[in-house]
Amino acid sequence: MNGRIITLALLLAAGLAACNTKVIDPGPTPPAASMTFKSGARYQYDSYQTDPTTSEKMSATERTRTWTLVNPSASAYGKTGVAVFIDSIVAGGTIVTVADSVLLEQSSGSNDINRYASLAPELDFSGNVPINVDLGRQWMREATLNATTANWFVGEAADTVQMNLNVPGLQGVKVGVADSAIASAQDNVVVNGTSYTATKTTHSLELSISLLVNVPILGVQAIKVKSETLSRTTWTVPSLGAIAREERQGKVIDVSGSTISGVTIPSFSLPVPGYVSVMTQVLATGN
Repeated sequence: MNGRIITLALLLAAGLAACNTKVIDPGPTPPAASMTFKSGARYQYDSYQTDPTTSEKMSATERTRTWTLVNPSASAYGKTGVAVFIDSIVAGGTIVTVADSVLLEQSSGSNDINRYASLAPELDFSGNVPINVDLGRQWMREATLNATTANWFVGEAADTVQMNLNVPGLQGVKVGVADSAIASAQDNVVVNGTSYTATKTTHSLELSISLLVNVPILGVQAIKVKSETLSRTTWTVPSLGAIAREERQGKVIDVSGSTISGVTIPSFSLPVPGYVSVMTQVLATGN
């Protein structure tokens, strides 16, 4: 397995440049707001995947998690003032394993909230053609607090994986994701009976499948065979200093058989489960 982040230039060659043509509109300047990062704050979440065909919860993937704020103002990956949460999986009230860390940062002098993460958190492929996609991590703008109309281009990344499709000269399959935030709104989320003001941000994920094929005379070419759009929505709560809810759409990506540049491409499918994470309790408010 050869996982790597592909640069912007290579992604353009793979056909992802279309996302850059989307309108970028900062919207009116929203009222000032600040994330409240308090050391020791702890939040409980329920998370699970959804079936890519029916969108129903896949019970076997359900997990109880906690986010614990261990440092409200760290330096990480070129930024300062970073809030560091430890994301743990819990069973029977006991931490089973530390799943990951969650890093959030508010840009100085603005309402922009940045998250150090993959462009498609919890992206997973399963089913008849299981592959492991590593899109790496980067700082990306997750939300703009209090925004009502803002939209922006977030970023893009790709990974090359190996799949046995019986295509002569196949060098690998490139899976690319480009993220654009397309809508912002003010909303409320309810956590264990308490309502919190949140900024709801809807992201559009363009998922692209390209085959890297050694074409006679031309050499290795990235042949784009499919592009689908998935939605991802987050609810960011300033008073909690956390993302209280996130949902990503699942979908079965079907690639039809065809002949491109003299290369016969067989039909295949990539089931992409959806993902949901919901804050269910505020265990500690921190200080």
